[in-house]
Amino acid sequence: MMRFLSEKSLTNKQIRFFIFISVLVNAIGLFSIVNGSNDSNFYAVVAKHIEESGNWVNLTFNNQDWLDKPHLPFWIIALSYKIFGVSTFAYILPGFLFNLLGAFYTFLLAKHIFGSKEVGLLSALFYITALHLMLSSIDVRQEAYLLGEIMPAIFYWYLYNESELINKRYLVLGAVFTACAIMTKGIFILLTVFSGVISLWIFTRNWHNFFSKKWLLALGLSLIFILPELVTLYIQFDMHPEKTVFGHNGVSGIAWFFWGSQFGRFFNMGPITANQSDVFLHYFYFIHTFLWAFLPWSLIVPVASWNMLKSIRTSKDIPENSQNKQIRLNYIYILGSFVPTFILFSLTKFQLDHYTNILIPFAAILCADWVFNKATRLTHHPLFSIQTGISFILCALVLVISTIILNGKFFIIMMSASAITTILYLILINNYPLTKALVFPAIAIWLVFVFAVGVNNVLYSKYDVGYQVTRYLEDNSLQIPIVDYNVNSLSLELLTKYPYKRISTKDELIAQKKPYYLVVSFADWALLSNRVNLDSNMMLLNYFSYIPQQKFIPSLFSTQKKLAATSSILLILIN
Repeated sequence: MMRFLSEKSLTNKQIRFFIFISVLVNAIGLFSIVNGSNDSNFYAVVAKHIEESGNWVNLTFNNQDWLDKPHLPFWIIALSYKIFGVSTFAYILPGFLFNLLGAFYTFLLAKHIFGSKEVGLLSALFYITALHLMLSSIDVRQEAYLLGEIMPAIFYWYLYNESELINKRYLVLGAVFTACAIMTKGIFILLTVFSGVISLWIFTRNWHNFFSKKWLLALGLSLIFILPELVTLYIQFDMHPEKTVFGHNGVSGIAWFFWGSQFGRFFNMGPITANQSDVFLHYFYFIHTFLWAFLPWSLIVPVASWNMLKSIRTSKDIPENSQNKQIRLNYIYILGSFVPTFILFSLTKFQLDHYTNILIPFAAILCADWVFNKATRLTHHPLFSIQTGISFILCALVLVISTIILNGKFFIIMMSASAITTILYLILINNYPLTKALVFPAIAIWLVFVFAVGVNNVLYSKYDVGYQVTRYLEDNSLQIPIVDYNVNSLSLELLTKYPYKRISTKDELIAQKKPYYLVVSFADWALLSNRVNLDSNMMLLNYFSYIPQQKFIPSLFSTQKKLAATSSILLILIN
């Protein structure tokens, strides 16, 4: 095996340095003043109800029972709220830490499988600097938690598989992390957790493992550890068949957990469905999605995968006791962890870009092994010439778009960040030519990430009605409730420190106990003021421009779309 450390390569110390800088850049997102998506705000609000009510059993939204995700992430967020108070920081922090935990176990898995600290560090570098993981670690959804649960589970099951006897430590740790993953996403996650070892069993014809005491115990213990989820689902739903959930009575939470939440999503037959795309494009959705999600390293994946497949094919006649035979088994394990999940995602009718996060650790290991073996020739490989070009394009786009859509202060910040990273790049590349192949793409992604955080915090915050109203009321408020009339601002419900009530009819508004702050669109207020006698003293405190998050990015590049997406929201004091 070609040695990675050479006069043309980065040292372990330098790789650790760039991992550290990447984590610091990613940590900028912890201090976001608004969450990055409606999903994040929604999950944050569900967890806020747990923290405020002290009810850790029932997941509710808008005073209605909610059955769409397992409990564990909401428990973790609510605990963070208990410690730090309800805020975007407290919401983002746990997911960010779980994402880092996933990076650490990606390092441990790669290091153990390939017996190389360099491969482990490169895997962690590719993981930490993958575009979608950087964004997802601050736009927190279930996948951010999954990476900190799946990768430890896979690591301990790999060690458990290597041990001839039942190793209690690996058994318990593997089962705990597997149970956490199930209580985060559902039972389908077992495919990703066990597909690697199952691939090894099939390849080595160890069929007895499928029914061995050792592995039945592993599966059984994992299912025992999900009892907290099953108990809470039973208490909230199965004990109360009278509850209406998505328009149905007699809904079983346990049946939903094992069947509806998983196969309902797979076949797009559940209460929450996704829009169907063209049949041809549907099956290739995760191919083109993965290409941008794993930037700047996505071009390495097909090359590394093909290299692994060739190694597996050409080594089939190698004696069992050779070192290369073990390398072949390592490749089977990594591809066996990556490919089945990728195929499953491509077949499912419910497709979302953040599902690719689960694939990225294995892609990072694939790339790290290939880079390790090609280290002394990488600077001349045409693939990296293309990748360097893409990195330059990304940097140029960030700077150009910054000048177009962002204010001067942020442009200065971006230019300063670019100057610092360019100087760092030029210093290193003189002594380490491999920097051009590896570090410059990472630097490009740093700039893209800082730009994305800047757009959300500098620009979108001006159009986030929840943030604007909350900030206004900090200095001008009475201790009275906020009534949201058909604005349905999730960020307002999250960020406000005052009682919040969401209403949708005129009768509810008339019955509302005074005094209160009313948040209402200009269009709705025009109708209400003509048709409803509130019999109150009213004072217009302020008005705000509001753009829904899903319409914000298109509005940046079209004045017409921006005008169409913007609405005026009034803040009125009702006495």
